[in-house]
Amino acid sequence: MNIVFTARKSSAVFQAIKGNFTGPDDLNLILGKGTRIEVYLIGDDGLKQIKEFGIYGEIACLEPFRPAGHTMDMLMVTTTHYKMLTLSLRLSTTDGSSFGADVTAGTPQFNIISDSLVELEDRHARPSEAGQIVIIDPTSSVVCCHLFQGLLKCIGVNPNVSAKLGPNGLQQHSTRNTPHTSRSALKEIKTFEEPVNMPIEEVAIMSMVFLHGCQRPTLAVLYQDKKEVRHVKTYEIDLKTNDKPTETGWIQSELSGARTCIAVPSPIGGLLVIGEYSISYFNPTQPSTARSITINATIIQCHNRVDDQGVRYLLGDHRGMLYILVLILNNSPGSSSSHPNRQFQVVDLKLECLGTTSIPEAIVYLDNDHVFVGSHFGDSQLVLLHTEADQNGEYLEVMETFTNIAPVTDFDVVDLEGQGQGQIVASSGAFKDGSLRIVRNGVGINDRAVLELPGVKGLWSLKANLEATSEDTLVMSFLNSTRVVRVTPDAEMVQEEMEGFLSESRTLLSGNVQANLILQVTPESVRLIAPPQHIQAGLISEWKPPSGQLISMASMNGTQCLVAVGGMTLVYLDVGSEAVHEVRRTTFENEIACVDVTSIDPANPHASQVCAVGLWTDIRVVLVRLPTMEIIASHGLPGEILPRSLLLSRFEGVPYLLVGLGDGQLLTFALDAALSTLPIPKRISLGTQPIMLRQISSSRGGTGGASSHIFACSDRPTVIYSSNRKLLYSNVNLKQVATVASFNCEAFPNALAIVGSDDEGVLRIGSIDEFQELHVQSFPINESPRRIAYLASKKCFGVLSIRIVNGQPEPVAGTSLVTCDEAELGFVRLHDDQTFDLLHTYELQRDEAPQCITAVTFAGDTTSYVAVGTADTASDGLPTKGRILILEVFETSQLKLVSELEVKGGVMSIKEFQGKLLCGINERLCLYSWKTSEKLTAESNLTLECSHRGFILIISLAIHGEFIVAGDLIRSMTLLRYTDQKIVEIARDACTDMLTAVEIIDDETFIAADNASSIFTLVKNTETTSEDEAKRLQWSGGWHLGDQINRFKHGSLVMTNQESDAPAVPKLLFATVSGAIGVVATLTPEKYELLHHLESNMSKVIKGVGGLDHAEWRKFRSDARTLPSTNFIDGDLIEVFLDLSQDEVNNVLEGAEGGEPIKVSVEEITKLVEELSRLH
Repeated sequence: MNIVFTARKSSAVFQAIKGNFTGPDDLNLILGKGTRIEVYLIGDDGLKQIKEFGIYGEIACLEPFRPAGHTMDMLMVTTTHYKMLTLSLRLSTTDGSSFGADVTAGTPQFNIISDSLVELEDRHARPSEAGQIVIIDPTSSVVCCHLFQGLLKCIGVNPNVSAKLGPNGLQQHSTRNTPHTSRSALKEIKTFEEPVNMPIEEVAIMSMVFLHGCQRPTLAVLYQDKKEVRHVKTYEIDLKTNDKPTETGWIQSELSGARTCIAVPSPIGGLLVIGEYSISYFNPTQPSTARSITINATIIQCHNRVDDQGVRYLLGDHRGMLYILVLILNNSPGSSSSHPNRQFQVVDLKLECLGTTSIPEAIVYLDNDHVFVGSHFGDSQLVLLHTEADQNGEYLEVMETFTNIAPVTDFDVVDLEGQGQGQIVASSGAFKDGSLRIVRNGVGINDRAVLELPGVKGLWSLKANLEATSEDTLVMSFLNSTRVVRVTPDAEMVQEEMEGFLSESRTLLSGNVQANLILQVTPESVRLIAPPQHIQAGLISEWKPPSGQLISMASMNGTQCLVAVGGMTLVYLDVGSEAVHEVRRTTFENEIACVDVTSIDPANPHASQVCAVGLWTDIRVVLVRLPTMEIIASHGLPGEILPRSLLLSRFEGVPYLLVGLGDGQLLTFALDAALSTLPIPKRISLGTQPIMLRQISSSRGGTGGASSHIFACSDRPTVIYSSNRKLLYSNVNLKQVATVASFNCEAFPNALAIVGSDDEGVLRIGSIDEFQELHVQSFPINESPRRIAYLASKKCFGVLSIRIVNGQPEPVAGTSLVTCDEAELGFVRLHDDQTFDLLHTYELQRDEAPQCITAVTFAGDTTSYVAVGTADTASDGLPTKGRILILEVFETSQLKLVSELEVKGGVMSIKEFQGKLLCGINERLCLYSWKTSEKLTAESNLTLECSHRGFILIISLAIHGEFIVAGDLIRSMTLLRYTDQKIVEIARDACTDMLTAVEIIDDETFIAADNASSIFTLVKNTETTSEDEAKRLQWSGGWHLGDQINRFKHGSLVMTNQESDAPAVPKLLFATVSGAIGVVATLTPEKYELLHHLESNMSKVIKGVGGLDHAEWRKFRSDARTLPSTNFIDGDLIEVFLDLSQDEVNNVLEGAEGGEPIKVSVEEITKLVEELSRLH
């Protein structure tokens, strides 16, 4: 029983459109990302995301749709399961109105209006090989869909749809502002009439468009005949009289390489046919105006019109080149008087290359020369077009980049920092946009300013007064001096000479105290200083330790200061009455290691009744009552590691004492209300170096409210916070932090000032992201990464990649056309595990593709090797030969081939198995043993020990002890066992699912993903007495994800040593073709029943966008069968519970809309869901 979460949402852009969706005067960009839709507002300051929501379906087509009488666009969506829905997007003011909202005023709520839902499925028809094509005629009266071979579905727009319009042409009735709608929003007046099936002779339709300026809806169809010759012809559609489209008689034949059509708007009219070698313009009403130009061979993947007249078009090709196509019109003088339409005749075409972008999946011209390039294989981009070329000859500039890790072809989960938290290192993207990506959980620090400032030993921020909420001054302590720096509103740093502030000495502590004064503690004295704006600027009061003694450390709050003098004496100073005077002192038997007097009393935030002290020698922490200085509690610390930092803090009303040790471990004491005892602490490892604890401002992401946030400075910096009264830890995306201070100034709001290691020597000011968020680092490799494996012993990654290389250009006789053959080269590359620099490359043979890689240490040989499997690319169908390569990584980070073995078939999967090498070679599973030899021959090293047949093509392997799970391209999953030097089949799945990934969850349960974007689990049938049934893996559960999984891996992205037991155990991570990262966690039967009940009730109360049904969406689907979802919980839906209104929560728990009551309290369910949400 499992629950599935999305840890990182899909990032690939598959569709992009623009229109007036949120208001008549708003210009919006809409992106389709698999199962999600993102809405952006296009403004002077760029793109601003104003809404994101998911639908219960995979988006196939996304189109703007504006019926007659509307002043705003609607969103037309079709899904891969043949549902068509239309949505309206409205910005709502706080009073609930959804009309005419000003998107620039405040942050208005956003509503989704579900307008219509149309069923398009035809169970007896074959799906179109070219994918779904959905087009709308220029008058918005007919929608034509090509979904199935030889069939058009034409849908008329109801002419009475304008009756649904309210004032200003806006639709009435909106739904609540959630990713779902709380009740059906379908209108009584339907937008669309019933779909009409129209058979068409052309089966292989590649593209089609509606032509402009025609009396009847006229369709131009680009298709390929049985001889693979491409033609374009036109049809007229009449939904009232005809049951099939009527040919007009116009046709253009033998359009070599034609791929897509573009309709040209009136008054120019006609269409463009974009091919691989040429671009042609045709106008069926003016046959003599046909024009064509030849182009260098390329594949145009997407296009977008620039201007309303249809003169300029942007084209993007498969190499990432952006072009502009211009129609040259007949504008000769005097021609318009006698022939008014001639000025709109196309006399020529002109194509120019603008430059290089990410490989585009969708292009949208926004406004003011800005273009959005949506990509599947690389980062999406916002591009600015220029009229003059830059130094590289390009006419564009990338203004903004939107991170995309799709498609993730492979990944490994590693703990490079050794802190119990996994990071994903993924092979992402393709072709020139290929890269390696590090995905890690934690807190992201975004640099706002970085200054080279070596030697900073201490750092504190100062405010205008004790009650102020912003800081504008930094105190920086060096080895023998101190600097005071103020940051101006325009982000300039100005060094301040503050009267009374000792700058020729090292500062131990500085901060604000009462009466608008500043405290400075140096080894020689405690100084109370009035700032320049004070009426008595300068030194007001000073306290010095006895002669010959120095202050070694200090702690303070708004009225109190504690200093350690002479090593063992603790002095309590009152600094709250415009003077520093000693209140009391005490001497310990051992030297003081650290001290803290932070106030945790909400009623008195500037004074504390206790202080905490850490001691050397006997290694303990004590609580000391103030002002009496009596010890009220003491606790000896285990081991011999000294406490280096203390901090008293309050998390969600619970007082804590945090103790940072010298070995990077943190102890947390949960104190009682009286602060009178020190209970047994909990221990967590945050790093390997001493920890410095600093409190940072709580007005930043993650938990909201007034909860404390503690920054643990060390070699693995961590932010500590609380949720649901549990301490949580989020790693920071910095290598090492020596000290930190809150710095919320006008130039850098909600920022931190951070000092790194001495070697780094920089001061950085950065903003902090949401806690517990995935952060991505990118390392471009500019080719297609296929597989990745971590070599822990060599501290490097082995990466298999493919590069496309072009041959010599060859002119085509009699034309200016140039063709260029492309070839694929395969490589084994070695990358450093810290810098990801390329260390070495091993090139494969021609016509050989790398397929799989693993790190392996053979039995009897302590050397760690890299094992690579390859397959030939020259043969048709299944590969006929391949190689197993064994490479050694030397100390110089060089790869050297030490053994190779040629096999009959492609080596598609490879794993280390009990000191041997397990390989899936076409239909065979082979196990090779290793014999050490000085001879570099294959026969003397790799020896076939045993094999097993019975597959078609083994694409994935999973290992657990002596058990093997083999995933087949056709024959689903097989469970095998290695025993007595033989591989024996135990059981197999009787179904023929086409798998993409397999993994083993535990001893009895196995999981697989198929090519229909579903996942399922199988178990061994241990209860049957029938031998035949025991040989069949038993169905355990199935679920539709809506995204194709390329790889499962064991691991977790959250710290494994959290404070409490989780309600579910994270088992697997997975990555998909759209760039999503997910988590599969196992549930106990009790938790599963409760969550299944909650999921069922929520799906009834919180309806899906557009009326799509959750239960229908999550049904397991494959090419051969459809089954209800079982033994899987939709974790994303469960987490929506935290965003519901009180009325909706009540409806869910009461079982409204046909559900059953849940007899568990709201508090208990909320706690459960919050704990589940922290699993990713």
